Amino acid sequence: MTQRTRRDVLRLATASTAAGVLTVGSAATAQSNDTEWQQVESPTGKSLNDAVDTAAGPFAAGANGDVVARVGGDWQKVVDYGPQARSRRLTGIDATDDGRAVWFVGGSGVIGEYDVETRTLTNYSAPNGKTSTWEDCAVRGSAGENERVYFVNGSGELLVGVRQDSGAMQYNEVVKPGGGSTIPGIDCYDREAGHVATTSQFVGETTDGGETWEQIGIGFAGGAFFDLASQGERDVNVAAGSGIIYRYDGFRWTPHVVDDDRRAIRAVDRDGEGGLAAGDGGAIYERQSAGQWTAYETDLESKLSGVASGSTYDVAVGDGGTILERTVGGPDSGGGDGNSTDTGDGNGSSSTNATSTVSMDAFSVESLSVENYANGEWIPASER
Repeated sequence: MTQRTRRDVLRLATASTAAGVLTVGSAATAQSNDTEWQQVESPTGKSLNDAVDTAAGPFAAGANGDVVARVGGDWQKVVDYGPQARSRRLTGIDATDDGRAVWFVGGSGVIGEYDVETRTLTNYSAPNGKTSTWEDCAVRGSAGENERVYFVNGSGELLVGVRQDSGAMQYNEVVKPGGGSTIPGIDCYDREAGHVATTSQFVGETTDGGETWEQIGIGFAGGAFFDLASQGERDVNVAAGSGIIYRYDGFRWTPHVVDDDRRAIRAVDRDGEGGLAAGDGGAIYERQSAGQWTAYETDLESKLSGVASGSTYDVAVGDGGTILERTVGGPDSGGGDGNSTDTGDGNGSSSTNATSTVSMDAFSVESLSVENYANGEWIPASER
């Protein structure tokens, strides 16, 4: 089967728009991929902590339970106060492989799912009584059909939820991949394979859906880890302090100093050969090759905590609701030939399994705000 990156799949979803319907999140006029980063007006003054691309364009999540999205030419709030309406801080967000839904997590065990197509917000908070702050999440599968969702928290715990035919989410036994240290980042390159990074310089790999974890590094690292991007068994990046992005090629870890001022790198995202990172001082970094990143300086001094490579826009988000965006160019921008996802290390990998497209007729060009609310159901694995 032809391998596609998430960007390729979401571009296909966007292209499936019926004639005469304006594509949400697309630019009126295509621009080259060297378009400068620009700060845009934000619908919130609260910090935004993570970002992701969807079939409807980029989304971001942050403080006060805010979930925001680019709708037409503007950014708008999609979710106010979080899935519980308690204004819990949101720390992580990820999208299903088809881009139709986003999952987001945060303080006091908050978990929410937002179906972009039906505009339904579902509250899945505190599964199995877990109320620690969820730091990040990773999702594989299609919305409402076969999602496999990974949640990691400040207690170093991993909980995996799997969509059942009934619509309920089944949870497996909680494990601690890194022995109990906070896990700020998780990413999966396949349905049952991916990586985590902890605050104690542990990086672990699973190939069995999170049941077992093998430590693969980073023994010599001395600073904090903030985020992780997993592209394959032999292609992992870790965002760290002191301006460093670590690269794993399946055999060894190599530290790359991407910021001469040694500012912390808070977020990293990969999409095939391409990649973005962001961090302190408003700096953004773009992957040029396996070991080379180009730094983009902005006029901001604020911390950027989230970054996402997109099919229509690349975005970076951070303190005070800061949003920076850049228009994505033609079909080959940031993704090679659109078919191969060779990482530059001789390790081709697929960052998504989805091949279906999503009809965009259901997406309004005026608003993506919540219209329906639901409470999700969790069931233990013992009941299957």
